[in-house]
Amino acid sequence: MDISKNRKIGVLLAFMFIVSTAIAQYSVTGGAKTPVQAVNSTLERIEVYLVYGMENVKLSYTSSSTSHQWYRYKTGANNDSQPVTSTQSGTTSTVTNVEAGYGYYVKETETVGMNRFVWIIDYSKHEFEIRSINILPEIDPCSAIRFGGDADNTEMAYNNPNGTKGVVKREFELHYETLEWNGDLKIFSRKKVNQLFDSDPLATTFPMSDKDRFLADTEITLTGDLFARHFGVEKSISIYYETKMLEVHADTMTISSGSSNMSDSGDGELLAPAEVNFRAYANIPVASQFVWRIYKYEENSDSAKMIVEFYGEETRYTFDRVGRYVAKLVVYDRTGKCSNDEGAEEEREFTINITETEMIVPNAFSPGTTPGINDIFRVKYKSVVNFKGWIFNRWSSEIFHWTDPSQGWDGKYRGKYVPPGAYYYLIEYTGTDGKRRAKKGDINVFRSKNIDTEIRNSE
Repeated sequence: MDISKNRKIGVLLAFMFIVSTAIAQYSVTGGAKTPVQAVNSTLERIEVYLVYGMENVKLSYTSSSTSHQWYRYKTGANNDSQPVTSTQSGTTSTVTNVEAGYGYYVKETETVGMNRFVWIIDYSKHEFEIRSINILPEIDPCSAIRFGGDADNTEMAYNNPNGTKGVVKREFELHYETLEWNGDLKIFSRKKVNQLFDSDPLATTFPMSDKDRFLADTEITLTGDLFARHFGVEKSISIYYETKMLEVHADTMTISSGSSNMSDSGDGELLAPAEVNFRAYANIPVASQFVWRIYKYEENSDSAKMIVEFYGEETRYTFDRVGRYVAKLVVYDRTGKCSNDEGAEEEREFTINITETEMIVPNAFSPGTTPGINDIFRVKYKSVVNFKGWIFNRWSSEIFHWTDPSQGWDGKYRGKYVPPGAYYYLIEYTGTDGKRRAKKGDINVFRSKNIDTEIRNSE
């Protein structure tokens, strides 16, 4: 036996069958309006056509053959197939006594399952009709809605050749307006939504996607089904909906007195006093009440205690104590029943870490000798809440006073550089633990002898 030869013959026969199947085709005409194909299943090898009324409905089949035998079935091609008369014209045959609720086919092969099939449904007997619509109260209005009402939405069923049941899915449209968040511009803008769906409109929860939530009061229009649109008998119904759904965004801006002599806070910590601005964005006027709560964690604990509460879209708070804080935003709708409290944590919580106080005082500098390099007496600090500093000469006379730790002494007194030598400082400040502290000590002023600069005798 030449196995390879047999394989080639088998492949050739399969190819010829595929080609003949591709050439062969059904067409459906008649009814009060143009028929539409609702299903074309490659797996089940069946096409389902909807016609509008059965008047003068015809089925035609065209292939390379000049002799066709038509059959029809009710439950399955292998169960109750019956021959059907047709008229032959060349390679096309036509059935004229077509009835809805049957599957039709031309037997091209003896294996029934290898043929293609056509099922006819009279859409005029299954029109979608909706008479009233309302919003069901039992669905959580904070996140979704569901429609109730009075409608006819009968099932358009058909039987596959193998006897299994199929159902034609209707498509509907929901039209409404919502809001869309622009994160770059930090604004909401109006957006029209046209949402297609193929489920029962009175048994479907909306919105069907999170990005199309009802974020604005809007008129909602239900239209369908799309087969009715094709036949020119489409139905629409509208309802005005006052939404309770929220979308909330927020950000922060830290206002800091950063300077060249401020220590690096490290580990994402902020330096005290840290003034932080909190700003919320939401779909106003649905979003009606904005509540900011700031909590402080107990030391070495995950337990936090609320220390302050603010109301409004924007608020500002100064953190002047060491520790870990969290600012939480809760937004309520105008009924007070819905909030964003179950939303994404990153959109409503901000953690703030305030570092411990540090104060380092230098003991020498060289004013007027190396501009920009150690020519100003400045402390190195972080998280200092209140600050006062004094410079004295050796006779305890005050020659400089300052209250901003980011500033310092340029080595002058009454506009003139002081002579080289030892001077004294006193610094008082409050740390992020709330305690007042003091530092005092000597300052050595160095100046090169070859610098010709007027020096004021500080005595």
